[in-house]
Amino acid sequence: MGSGESLLSAEQLDEYAELTYLTRWEVLLILKKLQVLAPDGLARDLHMRFSCRKIMDVFPQLKYNPFRDRLFKVFSSAQDTRCSFEDILDMFSVMSENCPQHVKAAWAFRVFDFDNDSMITKEDIFTMCDRLTKYDRLEPDEKETIAEVLLKELDLHNNGSLGEFEFIHVIAKVPEFQHSLTFKP
Repeated sequence: MGSGESLLSAEQLDEYAELTYLTRWEVLLILKKLQVLAPDGLARDLHMRFSCRKIMDVFPQLKYNPFRDRLFKVFSSAQDTRCSFEDILDMFSVMSENCPQHVKAAWAFRVFDFDNDSMITKEDIFTMCDRLTKYDRLEPDEKETIAEVLLKELDLHNNGSLGEFEFIHVIAKVPEFQHSLTFKP
């Protein structure tokens, strides 16, 4: 059981590579890292769910991400704080450099919609600012100014918030976005 290949048939591996933006090698690497957490459990049940804390032990790029709780919540198929192998594949697929920008933007919208109201509001922008600055770098009036400027420039419907399509439309014009929302397994 030392290798991830023994848990997946060649057909399954091909299917995962075809259905994601990951290579066969990346799928196997993710599986191998998860196997460390529960070698026998994963061998018995490929749909086994792992706690976020355990997942962060084998994927440090998540451990230090200021949006890690939202990533886990959004990509968890059960909408809880646990993820299966396939949930993790989905997350790494979206974070892959091969993932199209519009797909990344749709998932990023869900991550940044902190209150899950299907809109990015001033409060969501405040939360983004807090997380990006570790909660202690911006004064409330500075966050207010940032939110006002962003919404003034990006809110196409002038309703004080960004819907998913507005967000995707705006992100399409930001070339750095593709690279800033990328990490490897």
